[in-house]
Amino acid sequence: MKKVMLIFPPEWVPTAPYLALPSLAAVLRQNNIETVLKDINVEMFDHFFTPGFLLFIKGKIQDRFKDLKNQRDPLSPEDVEIKQMLDDYQRIDLDHHIQKVTRAKIIMRSEEFYEVEKAEWALNAFREVMEYISVAYFPASIQFYPIESNLNVYRPWVSEDLLKVPFDNKVNVYADICRQLVLRSIKKEKPEVVGISIGTPVQLMAGITFATLIKEAYPDIHVTVGGNIITRLKDEFSKLPHFFGKAFDSMITYEGEHSLVWLVEALSGKRKMSEVSNLIYKDEEGQ
Repeated sequence: MKKVMLIFPPEWVPTAPYLALPSLAAVLRQNNIETVLKDINVEMFDHFFTPGFLLFIKGKIQDRFKDLKNQRDPLSPEDVEIKQMLDDYQRIDLDHHIQKVTRAKIIMRSEEFYEVEKAEWALNAFREVMEYISVAYFPASIQFYPIESNLNVYRPWVSEDLLKVPFDNKVNVYADICRQLVLRSIKKEKPEVVGISIGTPVQLMAGITFATLIKEAYPDIHVTVGGNIITRLKDEFSKLPHFFGKAFDSMITYEGEHSLVWLVEALSGKRKMSEVSNLIYKDEEGQ
């Protein structure tokens, strides 16, 4: 049987675990299917507050500032403001913020969390650093719970935007997260099937970004998407055959416990794809 990796993409409430994928993983394992579970939502927030990622962000801010500074044509009023903002943020004391979020993570993971003042201090430390991260991806707005992030120049309900956003390294933070967390995990675990659960509009951007970049890097992996938003948009995606093969290989709608097991069995040659319930895919004839 083929090995499966289940991915939960950003952004979800980091303080409330999403239990659908653990339940799905249990069903797969019960059917003797090796399964790796990756909560990239939680991993992303943890990754945001590491020295390595914040130094990466510092480099992005410096590069964007240099690009505007070295531009030969006169800058627009908006670009002048962006240049000044980037210049201001590249001068901040990053070591100070790294120390704060390092301490904040300790608070959130210990009994100190239940001390209201300490918990509030930790959350504010996270929000300050998220503001710094957001500048690197401007005009995207990268936020910390309870405010949702927004890539702004891309709309999750527009198919053309969903196809373009994975390749925008300027504003799409999820593309960087995919390269730094998801693709590295795939290289290590070597799954043959990847399932991505997409439950919210914000997750649609992140999920399609992940799926597209996985297909680009590992074209032989079967990528299937599912979740609440996918089920709600199943009729729309069915009218957009260009998503199949480029962004993902199949869609599982409604409940996925039996469907995913049967899909893995079909991909392992144990049943026909046409026998898999709630599955939308493009057959060999392109239908």
